[in-house]
Amino acid sequence: MTAKALIKQAELQRLADVANRHVITIEVETAHYKLRMIPNSVHTPQPADDVVSPTRNPLDIPLSEHPPEPIQPPFDHREKRAMDYLMTVGPDKAIDWYTLKNFGRHTQRKLQERGYIDVSAETDRQGNPDQVWLTKAGQKAMRALDAHRTKYPVL
Repeated sequence: MTAKALIKQAELQRLADVANRHVITIEVETAHYKLRMIPNSVHTPQPADDVVSPTRNPLDIPLSEHPPEPIQPPFDHREKRAMDYLMTVGPDKAIDWYTLKNFGRHTQRKLQERGYIDVSAETDRQGNPDQVWLTKAGQKAMRALDAHRTKYPVL
């Protein structure tokens, strides 16, 4: 039986890319050996600028330089979960309100005030709307949020 690798190939490739991109030497020590990665001498460092270039890794951009998310104020965990579920269903497709977990009147009111959901006028015995659906504005906002998070990923 072979022993488990101490450093995975993907991690080695990532470290080599960082060494080449920033022209630095990276040294990794494990229990049994030292591994030193020296940058390629042909590679020239790219000047650091504030503009995001296509060659710059988005994970290297400091969090302070990220533009704000398109949805302000940001969703809380209940709003985010409800909107994610409604995005899987699609816009203008009504679902029963009780299929959404942690979706109470407060969360409903907040999303409705933003214009991201609509609710039916009919209510059940407790006063909850019978059906809830995502609006086109809600779908557009969630797509913009997904595009922003794709462009500016955060670990």
